[in-house]
This record gives sequence, structure tokens and C-alpha cells, in this order.
Amino acid sequence: MPIILVLIGVIGLGVFWGYPQYQLMQLENEMRTNLKSGGFSSFVEQAKPVMQAMKLDFSVLDQYPHIRFYMRNTLYTGKDLPDGVTAMVKTMSCNSIDSFRTMESKARTALLNVLEEDQITFHVSVKNRFGAELATHQQKLSECPNFLQLKHYKEGDPLPPKSSLNNQVPSVAPAVSASTQDRAASY
Repeated sequence: MPIILVLIGVIGLGVFWGYPQYQLMQLENEMRTNLKSGGFSSFVEQAKPVMQAMKLDFSVLDQYPHIRFYMRNTLYTGKDLPDGVTAMVKTMSCNSIDSFRTMESKARTALLNVLEEDQITFHVSVKNRFGAELATHQQKLSECPNFLQLKHYKEGDPLPPKSSLNNQVPSVAPAVSASTQDRAASY
């Protein structure tokens, strides 16, 4: 009789401690299935109106674990992108990770585990109107600098400041008159 009680206690403790891990594995399998079965098609449908307004042809090729984003600017005919846009292309993949902060804690942990275990890689390609390659970048999401921050993120924690590289917006410098006559006239 005491052996049965000990056995029931051990099984009860195993279920109590093992169930959260089982739930996490189930969530990981669900996330993996969603990513493998074209989970980015809904993203494309949501982004299409915005991309069309910006005069960009946009498509996603989901070759799990390699996700390829193709963008072609239908108005730009230049051969080189401005430095700010090139920097933005290089940070797009890692910036997308910050959107996971709003997810429920277990789902976020499961998704981050899948990104790390399966080595999900984003490939971004930007082309001009004629199809010439302007910028290309590939990034394993688990190697992003904000990946570990998000992995240890708890609800209610303040958001860490974004790097200055992510805050750069390409713009035209204001015109400033440098003549001494203009300066003297303004006094």
C-alpha cells in the first residue's frame, strides 16, 4: 500500500511539473506548423495596400526556415539606395522581433524557441524599377541583438531604448544660406 501512495505521489508531481513543459511543446509545434504552412500569407495581405500606396511590388516566398521578402520600387530608377534606406533594409529583420512583445508570455516563449531551434532566417531583397538589385540582406532572427532582450522580457518591464541606427530617417537637409550679407541683414 505505501508503494502505491508513493507511486501516485511521484506521478502527481511529474504531471504537475511536466504539464507546463508539455503546453510549451504544444505551442512550439503549433507555431512551427503555422510558419511552415504559409503563415506569412496573411502578413502579405495586410501589407499589400500600404506597399501599393508606396509604389512597391511586395512578395514573400516562404521556404521554411528561409523566409524571403522581395520588394521592387516601381518608381525608383537609380542604381544605389541612400545610406539611410540601406541601413533600414539591414535592420528590418531584427526590428520585426519587437512586435512579439505584445504576445502572451507562453506563446512568445514558444515562438522564440522555434526561431532559435529552427534557425529561421529572413532574406530581404530590394530592387529598382528595372529589376536591378539595390540592396540585399539576410539575418538569422536568433542572432539579432534584441532577441535575448525579448527572450528575458517580462510583462510590465520598460521597453529598452532602440539604437540610434533604427531611428534614422532619410531626409533632405534644410537649405541654409551661408553668405555674410544674409547674416548681416537678419540682425
